[in-house]
Amino acid sequence: MLSIKAKFRQLVQKVLFWWVRIGENPHHTDLERIKKAKHCVYVLEHQSTADALVVDYQLQQLGLAGLHERMAITATEDEKALLTVHPRKSVLRRSHQSITPRIQAFIDYLAVNPEEDILLVPIALYWGRAADTKSTILSALLSSNWTVVGRFRKLLTVLFNGRDTYLEINSPISLRQLLDESEDTSKITRKVARVLRVHFRHVRTAVIGPDLSHKRVIIDQVLNSEPVRKAIAAHSSGKSVSPERSRSVARKHALTIAANVSYNTIRVLDIILTRLWNKIYNGIILNGIEPVRELAKDNEIVYVPCHRSHIDYLLLSYSLHRNGLNVPHIAAGENLNMPIVGNILRRGGAFFIRRKFGGDKLYSTVFNEYIHTVFKRGYPVEYFVEGGRSRTGRMRNPATGTLAMTVKSHLRDNSRPIVFIPVYIGYEKVFESNSYLGELKGKVKKKENLFDLVKTVKHLKNYGNVYLNFGEAIRLNDELDQEVPQWRDKAYGPEDKPDWMFQFVDLLAKKVVTKINAAAALNPINLVATALLSTPKQAIESTLLHQQLEILVELNKDNLNGSLVTLPTGTPKEWVDYAVKMNTLRLIPQKFGDIYGLDSHNTILMSYYRNNIQHLFALPSLVAALVVRSEGISKEDMVELIMLIHPYIRSELFIDSSDEDTISQASEVIERLLSLNLISRNVDGLFCPPEKTFDKSLQLQYLANIILPTLERYLLTLSVLVRFGKGECSQTVLENQSQQMAQRLSLLNGLDAPEFFDKALFKNFIMTMKKRGAISTNETGNLTYSDNITMVINKAGSVMPDDIWYNILQVTKRSTS
Repeated sequence: MLSIKAKFRQLVQKVLFWWVRIGENPHHTDLERIKKAKHCVYVLEHQSTADALVVDYQLQQLGLAGLHERMAITATEDEKALLTVHPRKSVLRRSHQSITPRIQAFIDYLAVNPEEDILLVPIALYWGRAADTKSTILSALLSSNWTVVGRFRKLLTVLFNGRDTYLEINSPISLRQLLDESEDTSKITRKVARVLRVHFRHVRTAVIGPDLSHKRVIIDQVLNSEPVRKAIAAHSSGKSVSPERSRSVARKHALTIAANVSYNTIRVLDIILTRLWNKIYNGIILNGIEPVRELAKDNEIVYVPCHRSHIDYLLLSYSLHRNGLNVPHIAAGENLNMPIVGNILRRGGAFFIRRKFGGDKLYSTVFNEYIHTVFKRGYPVEYFVEGGRSRTGRMRNPATGTLAMTVKSHLRDNSRPIVFIPVYIGYEKVFESNSYLGELKGKVKKKENLFDLVKTVKHLKNYGNVYLNFGEAIRLNDELDQEVPQWRDKAYGPEDKPDWMFQFVDLLAKKVVTKINAAAALNPINLVATALLSTPKQAIESTLLHQQLEILVELNKDNLNGSLVTLPTGTPKEWVDYAVKMNTLRLIPQKFGDIYGLDSHNTILMSYYRNNIQHLFALPSLVAALVVRSEGISKEDMVELIMLIHPYIRSELFIDSSDEDTISQASEVIERLLSLNLISRNVDGLFCPPEKTFDKSLQLQYLANIILPTLERYLLTLSVLVRFGKGECSQTVLENQSQQMAQRLSLLNGLDAPEFFDKALFKNFIMTMKKRGAISTNETGNLTYSDNITMVINKAGSVMPDDIWYNILQVTKRSTS
């Protein structure tokens, strides 16, 4: 029977939870371990009646023993299963009860009961997610440093923030394990207390972040820094204006740049975006966020996502906030600093950056110093290494500017380690798809404005699922130690640019984008797009489509492309039905079996989603291309050709693989294709395609077709180069001629994909050939090459279909005539 005290406590909890709301938290520790533990003590950061009531209620809702369960431990059996790291402060009492006596009692109990254990379970509870700020009296009242009227402060906190309360049950600490590991048991009590204090400090850093200073405080700090004062003096001298005028210009730059994070704005955006996402998305699917939550506790986090849509900004911040992580400061293009919208984004964490600094030394210095201040204060940061949104669905060549600023800041102050978190964002539908299509066809990009934004939001509809996959973390200190072992040997100032900086940043940028691609998400839409676009007429019989989808997924199982690639759930039939429902695939009912196809509009749009994951099929497709037109090829010859071609594909598609990895993966791909009966091994040990009368032959050809446009582009470029002759054309001429011939070739081959003649792809291929020594520049600046290039062109006939081979030869004849 409940005591009067217990009944009163339940009544208070009912009243309290009439107002308080705690969202579901998928990041609690393994609760089963706690349920099975004989002795379990919960630990809160602060002593508070309201905190204890909320935690006790939530524990019971989760099927755990509450805080008021009595402990079956000698000398503590009359006490609650609760410890608080920081006792309640009061001006009336100078001494405060410490947790160490109770911890010592637990240690003493374990010392005489060696078969038992006591688990300390830290529970993080935050009333709201606002970091400390001293900008208003109300903020001071709600901050954790207000000690004079603690209970009144707690009442205000519950009233203002109770609807946004965050609770997280963290991993238990085994006192038995600490006791067994400690050689000096006399120090273990202080060690436990220290471990708990550090734990709560790290969790608070990850969930709430460091203290927020008012925007004006940060701007004043930036303007008063030595580099900016020097830049102001140089601007004043160079422009022949007064120092006050130059300082005013610098302040204007800083005001335009700086974020002005507002917790209240974030709360409102959370509500609005929840409704918006529920309207336009079936779901937001996150993978790999748990390691990020651990890293955020004691590292400076830099999120580096791919850039597919303007939605990226909101989607990532929303998901981080919803999963108990601090909202980052986000680098946004100055084009988004529109009236009203810009101010909302700024309060949500956005700081604005020009696309190009244009030699403006004052702006550059102010921006660099602002970035350094953000890092120094410990705020998480987010920026897009591609610079702008990808219009083709491919990973763009990384822009290194913000990465270079990050490295420079770290060299100046490396007291807090920086960790880059690659994030793959995959959409089943991008709401800018039609505008991307227009831009690829030559339409001028329209400048963003508020009216167009409102109009776009008004017409948003179902855009399927969106996937956020967090990739393998990149530790900046580890990268520096590996590439520049001597980097710690000197102190760096704000103007220092070490000789190794540019090469290191280039390597870092390439690693970031390859790690993003290594965390790609396969989904029904991009799989259907890959299958349909590999058919000659973008149409396929239903059974064959189901089989081809199954092959594509099988080629990504068992970590063939890494452990971070995610696969869709369900069956191929369900994926096809879903694509039809999403209006990305057309069903053509037929008496002898349904046919699925794409119309001319969807063909180009679907190439965007195919390009999101094309890198995952590059090697299997290349193997298929080498086998499908052969009468038999040995593994040695196949590997030789793969190592000749694949490095260029790796460079273009940003594939996370070395030469050694490629050889190993090629063997795995061959075995996988053998198990799928797509290729066979004859008595001479040669790999052969299936008989042309079998469906498997067509499936192998479709697989080969995935990479075929890329091989066409390479062959076209080499053919144009050879037609010019050694030392007869510059890189610029070769790029332009190749692009023009690719446009012509796409018409002849019926290839409706604007990215096929993207000039950046030709530039990347030529640059990679230079790096690998396949071509070089002579004393006049023109390109020369070895006779191996001619040999490669001749061998290409065994891979390319005859009609494509013929068309390439014809257009290249005309290109140089």
